[in-house]
Amino acid sequence: MTPEKLEETYTELLSKYLFEGDDETALYNAYEFSRECINEKVGLEEITAVHTDAIGRLTENVPLPEIPLIVSKSSVFFLEFIMNYSLLYREYFDRWEQMEKELEDTIRETGKALTACLNLEKTLEIISSLIRKAARSEAIIIYLLKDSRLSPVHRENVAEEAAHPIDLGAHKTLAGNSLRDAEIKIAITPDDLSELTSVSTIKNGRTPSSAIGIPLIGENSLVGAIECYYETPYALSGLDREMLLELSKRAARSIETIDQFRNFKNLRDLDWIKKEEAVHRCKIARKIILGEGKEGYLTPNKVCKGLQGLLEHLDEIDKEEIGWIIEWVEYLGDFELAALIRAEPERFKELVRERYNELKDFVF
Repeated sequence: MTPEKLEETYTELLSKYLFEGDDETALYNAYEFSRECINEKVGLEEITAVHTDAIGRLTENVPLPEIPLIVSKSSVFFLEFIMNYSLLYREYFDRWEQMEKELEDTIRETGKALTACLNLEKTLEIISSLIRKAARSEAIIIYLLKDSRLSPVHRENVAEEAAHPIDLGAHKTLAGNSLRDAEIKIAITPDDLSELTSVSTIKNGRTPSSAIGIPLIGENSLVGAIECYYETPYALSGLDREMLLELSKRAARSIETIDQFRNFKNLRDLDWIKKEEAVHRCKIARKIILGEGKEGYLTPNKVCKGLQGLLEHLDEIDKEEIGWIIEWVEYLGDFELAALIRAEPERFKELVRERYNELKDFVF
């Protein structure tokens, strides 16, 4: 909604209420217009400013003794107009209290799973139940990330044959896009879903009408992603997004903790890794660190290749250059590091060094 439309419509409604006598109709129209303003995300401070300006203009030709009565009557109109804002305000805090309770449930339930022999399957069941309830979805898939590939590890009310592994570098998947961009992705309509690949089918055989992708980003790593499906079109509110992101962070950290316990040996100790796995990791590491098979990038003094070249000039890079760093890292094939930098851009130098130290022993 443009400021001009807001000012014109509000002033017109207020004028009818003050001077045309049909108070009930005018107040009803004010109530309805306030709902439109909320949908258009018009702030209460904007409404207050428009109201003040409108009173000034509408009383320019009013006799001075009548102005106090006009101003007093306009307050009734203003209070009726902001009634929807008051209801929304209350709903926000009611939802916030609900979110806090659900977060407490998450901590408690996930804690139970962690103490139960660090059972990943039990933890995934709890996470699935909590996210599905918070998102109000009919079906859910949880993917875990390994070697830039998202593999489905838990599903509820989704056809068995519907969930497939997802390459993190591939676009047009909700799970991959949400993890790569470190934010919730939404497909509200069937047309939105038709533009995506790897859309799963709900168990009753129906194609979903809406879906969301939620990233699972732990404290030190990318963990995976979640896809939720809806039989009817569904859109998230801002508060829904906040709640789901907070739940997903706690869920990711729980999974991350279990993974750390499972792999308690130092990653750089290659003795426990099978030969085939070591060879695979070596190929990935050489491509990312040395830039094998990739073009170098130019600096004022030399052509640098791979993460090693980036590391040599890391201290000279400032935050304004994060965008091209992310693009460069994706070009090298390290979509996990790129997504981590998107999620925490203020730590980009630390994240690059951590990734280099994690992979270097597979190269040299």
